Amino acid sequence: MIEFSMDDNNQYIKKILVIILLTNIPAILSLPWFFRNSFSWMIGTIGSAGNFLWLANNIKKQIGLMPTKSRVNAAKGSLIRYSVLIVFALLVVYLFKPNIIIFGFGLLSGQIVIYLVEFINHLKNNKYFRG
Repeated sequence: MIEFSMDDNNQYIKKILVIILLTNIPAILSLPWFFRNSFSWMIGTIGSAGNFLWLANNIKKQIGLMPTKSRVNAAKGSLIRYSVLIVFALLVVYLFKPNIIIFGFGLLSGQIVIYLVEFINHLKNNKYFRG
C-alpha cells in the first residue's frame, strides 16, 4: 500500500498548477502576433487551473469522512464544479469569441500536464531508463 502525506499532495498540486501557468509564457510572448489564439489558450488554462484547484480542495475535504458521506459530497462537488466550468466556458465563448479549438485545449491543459508529469515520473523510476 502506498502512503501519501499531505505535504506530498500539496507539492504535487503546486507542481501541476505551476506547469499549467508556465504554459502561458509562450502565449504571452506571442500575443502581438496571434492575439486571438494566445488569449484563447490563456483563458483556457486559467479555467483549467481553477478547475484543478477546486478538485484538489474538494478531495482534501473528503479525507476522513465516512464512505457514504464522502460519495455524496464527491458527487455534489463534481456536479457543481462541472456546472460552473460549463457556465465559464459558455460565457467566455459568448463574450470573447475565442478560437474554440485552442480554448478547448487550454481547458484540457490540466489533464495533459498530469499525464506528462506521471509519464516523466514513471520514466525516472524505470530501471531501464538511464536519464
